[in-house]
Parts: sequence; structure tokens; C-alpha cells
Amino acid sequence: MKHKILQLIPLCKKIQSRINASFTVYLSLDKFPEDHKTLENIDAIITNGAIGAPKTMLDQLPNLKFITVHGVGYDNIDIETVKKRNIKVSIATNVPTADVADMAIALLLCVSRQIILRDQFLRQGGWEKGLFPLQGYSVSHKKVGIMGMGPIGKAIAKRLEAFENEVCYTARHEHHDVSWQFIPSLEDLAKRSDILIIAASGGINSKNAVNQKVIEALGKQGFLINIGRGTTIDQTALIEALQTKKIAGAGLDVFQNEPHVPPSLISLPNVVLTPHSAGATFETSEKTGFKVLHSLEHFFNGEDLLDEIKF
Repeated sequence: MKHKILQLIPLCKKIQSRINASFTVYLSLDKFPEDHKTLENIDAIITNGAIGAPKTMLDQLPNLKFITVHGVGYDNIDIETVKKRNIKVSIATNVPTADVADMAIALLLCVSRQIILRDQFLRQGGWEKGLFPLQGYSVSHKKVGIMGMGPIGKAIAKRLEAFENEVCYTARHEHHDVSWQFIPSLEDLAKRSDILIIAASGGINSKNAVNQKVIEALGKQGFLINIGRGTTIDQTALIEALQTKKIAGAGLDVFQNEPHVPPSLISLPNVVLTPHSAGATFETSEKTGFKVLHSLEHFFNGEDLLDEIKF
């Protein structure tokens, strides 16, 4: 008998066909299924960092043995329930790192050089009537602070060096395998930075860590980029700072209450917004899909999980 999988996110066709061939798959992309008989027999779920596996979900899956995450974020998985029930969890370690780091730089360039505004200006015929009325900001030769020095933070820092930037960072602890300066205080990091990039994981320890004081410490020519988790930033304080020009702009791929983004944020011209898709490339999707497939195969074959999270 095939193991029963509840799949909560789409996968590329190549991976989907192989999973369909090996398992009984219940695909539920729009809402969590209400069929209790189906839920009682689920052995594993395929989820992502945004959906996760909260307690309300886990309580409806009494025979769940394994969670595989299509991505690297697991802060939305209820850890206490997972530990109590001995449910195994695996992630796609390091797969989206390069693409997420690229998106951080893309958001920075877009908002600082006003690329989207300039594109709209040209398309709407503004150039024929005169020059674009605003000046952008250079991203070269700047002081950049990074919150989070995991694989993604390190990849971002390496890319920033190509712009001849001075990079500093803050994290839960100092990393002795990097040459960039460690600054323990997030507010102090923001004060010395022209650009602050959030590459930290979510969860209770980082919730609203980027508060009003941190945001305003960036100053009127400062930019804030977030490709980490939306919960890390006090979104109300950020909107107020953008509206009153206390900072120059922001590039955001993640938000507090996804997929809902406040109209007051959407309406601002000094922000660039993308729908939690920093790792959304063909290459990363396929590689991550293979991680999901292999994790399912290894788990149900009784083999070691290469990307298991140990709680």
C-alpha cells in the first residue's frame, strides 16, 4: 500500500509525476481539506515556510509522521507538537540561497534607482514631455548592515562587496568564519548603515525586532530591504516612516500577514513589493522539488534524512 501524502503547495511537473507514481497524493492548494477520514490517514505533508504546519493543522493529522518543507523556513511549524509526537521534519538546506540573495540585491537596485517608477514614467509617455523629475540613490560605496549571517546573509554580503560597500552585520552570535564586522546591537547597526538588509529567520525571538527606533536610525537617505520574514519588521512603524520620508525607501518580499498587504503600503511610491517569491526560479524550484522527493523516499525507506531539523 502506498503512503498517503497531503500536498499543500504546487511542485514542478517533473517532480510531481514522480511523487504521484510513488505515493497516494491528496493535493490541496487552496484550502485545508475537511474530509476527516482522509486526514486521519495522512502519513506526511509537503508544505513551505509560509504555510508551515501550525498546531491547528497538526491536530487534524493524528497519524502524521513526517513534514517535508519546500524551502528552508520552518518557523511556522509548531515545534512543541512536533517534538511531543516525534514527527520528523526536513528542509531544502541551502538550495534557494543564491536566488534569495540575488533578489535582495534586485530589490535594493529597484527601489534605490527607482527602476519601476522610471519604467512607468516612460511607458506613460512622460519622457516625451520632459525628464524624469526624481533622482535616485547610488548603491555603491555605501555602508550596509545585514541582520542575519546564515547562508543567505553571507551570500548577500559577498554580492555587496562587488559594489565596493562596507559590510557589517548582527546576528544571534558572532561568526568567526567571516571577515565582516559584527555589531551586537541592531539599532547600532542601523545607525551606521545607509542600507539595512533583513536576512534573519522568523519566530518569536525576531518578532518586530526592526522597530521604530531601528527604522528611523537609518535616516532620511536610508533603505530597508527584507527577504527574511515579514514578522521581523514592525510593519506599522515602517509604513509611517515611509509616508513621512523618515527613510528613503524599502524593498519587501515578505509581510506580516501574508498574503494580505495593507493598501497603505501598496500605495507608496518609495517601496518595491514582491509576493514572497525571492527563491522562485525554475532552477531553484526543480532543485527544491528533488529535495522534497528524496526526503520522502529516504524517510519511508527508513534511511537517514540528510536535511533533517533536530529540535
